[in-house]
Amino acid sequence: MDSRPGGAGTDDLAFVVEYFVRPLVRVFRTALDSYGLVFADPLGPDTAFELRADLAATGRVLVMDSLSVSGDAGLMACRAATLRAARESDTDLGALTAWSSGNAATTVPNTLHALAEAFSRARPDAHEDPGAAFREVLAAEMRYLRPDTARLLSADASWAAWAHSVPEQQERALAHLLARLQDRARECRVLPDKPLPVVLIGPLTGGGERPLPGLPQLCRDVWHAGGETVFLAEGPGCPAARYASGLARYGVPDPTVLTPRSADGAGPAAAAAALARWDRRAEVVACLAVLDPTARAPVGWEAFGRQFPGATLLVVGHDDRTGSGGDDRARSGDDDPTRSGDVPMPSSPAPQVPDRPDVVQALEMQSPAAAPVNTPAAPTLPAARSLSSLRLDVLRHNPAIEQHAVRWSGEETRRFVDHLVAAARSNADRTARAARDTLGRRLVGAPTDAERAVRLMHHILQRKQFKHGPSSNYPPELALREMLPFVRRGEPVPMAMVFFPNKFAHSKLKAVGDLPDLAELAMLIRLLELMEAVHQVYSPGLFFFLAADNQHYRAHSPAKLEEGMLIMSRYAGAAGLSGRVVEIVAYDELAERHQGTAFVTAHRALRARFLAEYRAALRGLDITSGPLRTLREADLRDPRGNFADLFRSLVFSVRTPGAPGTMPATGSWWSDVYADLYNLAEDCAAPEVIAARKEVLTTAWDDALRYVATWHADAHTGYRSKLVPGGVQVSLRPAPGRIGLNLLGGTALSSAHATGAIDTRGVVSREFAVALRDQCFVPLYSPLLGPQQPFAMVPVTATQARGDGAGARIDPAFLRTTRLRRR
Repeated sequence: MDSRPGGAGTDDLAFVVEYFVRPLVRVFRTALDSYGLVFADPLGPDTAFELRADLAATGRVLVMDSLSVSGDAGLMACRAATLRAARESDTDLGALTAWSSGNAATTVPNTLHALAEAFSRARPDAHEDPGAAFREVLAAEMRYLRPDTARLLSADASWAAWAHSVPEQQERALAHLLARLQDRARECRVLPDKPLPVVLIGPLTGGGERPLPGLPQLCRDVWHAGGETVFLAEGPGCPAARYASGLARYGVPDPTVLTPRSADGAGPAAAAAALARWDRRAEVVACLAVLDPTARAPVGWEAFGRQFPGATLLVVGHDDRTGSGGDDRARSGDDDPTRSGDVPMPSSPAPQVPDRPDVVQALEMQSPAAAPVNTPAAPTLPAARSLSSLRLDVLRHNPAIEQHAVRWSGEETRRFVDHLVAAARSNADRTARAARDTLGRRLVGAPTDAERAVRLMHHILQRKQFKHGPSSNYPPELALREMLPFVRRGEPVPMAMVFFPNKFAHSKLKAVGDLPDLAELAMLIRLLELMEAVHQVYSPGLFFFLAADNQHYRAHSPAKLEEGMLIMSRYAGAAGLSGRVVEIVAYDELAERHQGTAFVTAHRALRARFLAEYRAALRGLDITSGPLRTLREADLRDPRGNFADLFRSLVFSVRTPGAPGTMPATGSWWSDVYADLYNLAEDCAAPEVIAARKEVLTTAWDDALRYVATWHADAHTGYRSKLVPGGVQVSLRPAPGRIGLNLLGGTALSSAHATGAIDTRGVVSREFAVALRDQCFVPLYSPLLGPQQPFAMVPVTATQARGDGAGARIDPAFLRTTRLRRR
């Protein structure tokens, strides 16, 4: 501890947790869950904690060469055959119980107890309980195990309390529910007259206070997907306030509880009548019945199916009369921070009852950052589209990763960029050749050479490495109408693509720094590939206006924006994109250049009028007083539409308040703030966390007002289409009339909202910083960006110690595999 990174000013217990306890537990879990190996003696001679020459811990556990020695005396006792047999027969063979009883002094829980005692001896005046902190780490690291691993662990008394898993059937059922909800919500955004998607839960019993594991998170998922969760009370005369109070205590803020009236009848008909009174636009996408273990009357699912045709029907709870859709003999965790009890373990799965809805024992889903079952052990990224889809409360921040950072020289950077550029040029040649071979024969009878050139360009733009969204958004007929005038004149075809030259790194959950990184450089290299391919079928090629929206929608630091624009220009030069084919220019400057000052001035006046209109319509609403209830009311008052949807998106990228006192401004602090952002109950989090949530919500409210006013002013004036008169509109978001380009492939996540990374396959990508840290990606620094911010994040499994002792390097064999994604 005396030699820890950061010196005497850092916290002793936090250091021991992150550099000793968490690595030890994670190695045990990885060996067990991914390889079927039991870590037989965590403090034996076959393991070691790695230290640097100055005795500072690196946060790594070393597994010695004796791993290859078989038998109980070695580091690990292989139980792969036991796991295979358990999976095939769906039984517990008791192998782990026998192992644990014979190694009682060396199990991981006992090892943590020994470490806690050692800490207490070294720091007798410490205020915090090290044992409690270490047990918290053990609980967190043993979540989301494979079901068979959790089943084997739960057979042993010392491990049963820590074994956590989500049944696969439960995961499938809830994932299907959310996918349907997201589809309906997307339809609502395109067609505002479509009904509001609703998840109906009930009828509630016991005042809504019976814990439902995973319910708070499911409600958050439904909200962020664009839907509403509505709860149904037992029947007439049951006060909604009582149910709402019980749900709020369990962690569901601002719940909507419907109470049927006597005249409504009973069952599904009563639910439908209560729902219609609440909002006639509502459409029940899913209906979840919470099973009361003491209930004797059967649930009339046929009636629910007739009342809500097309809705997904689920039973929540375990009951032999109804059937269980999943095997959950391991503990299924909940959102209760005390986590004091376990879900009862049935001795065997209850039989499926035919012609019934799926039965789930809880509403918890696997963390998106957790590796799927049967995935090889390696850093795994969730490919999330939004921070709201990540379980921020369970993702780890791994402060030790900075100790393993890679620092490139200028020459190493140049070789890497040249490698990607050379591959892009080669791919461009192949794409152009394939376009001529595939389409050329069909265009022999084209009316003119100009039309033939346009059709070849359109064919290239629709290739999988460039295209995003359906081909119908930009059909050949539209390409002919927009491109043909330029081709006939022998001019480059102008294209306008909007981007943001900084990153939304305020909370450090999305990006590790404010400036463009590898993601933006890779985007420009893919743009080079596209332009070179087009050049080979039409020599004047394309001219791209990269329009930086800068201050157009929201206020940002002018100095940071200018620095970002300069770095983007530097990246363009490194990628081989000269000023003859690309111009990086401010959004409003481009509009003023092509439409005149009066046009921009008129747009700003219109935005001011719309902003005043919104402020008047939403006057009296306070986002810090029942946030979800306030947003529902704002949606009803919205004079033009889209305010609530924009708020949902912007809230994760607003300027964030400084952390209080000496607390760090990164790491778990912002995860605590955002994990349950809309819950402002005084007893749900520390006072400083609640204060930060209120400030984030207030800032997002103000930003959303300006953004929605600008958005409507843009639509009213045709601002975006007039940036480049006659030019082709390009967008990351697919829409009719625009070419959809996703230059990095994979999830359509804007680089401004993510961090550049190289995944374990060598593919250049972008991902949320919080997910990268959770999966032990380490920083890569380069002179292209400087020492103040990582240029990219790379998997720790692809790094090696430098022979000269000067930190880490990337494995040269891995580096040779780096490439851009093809789809």
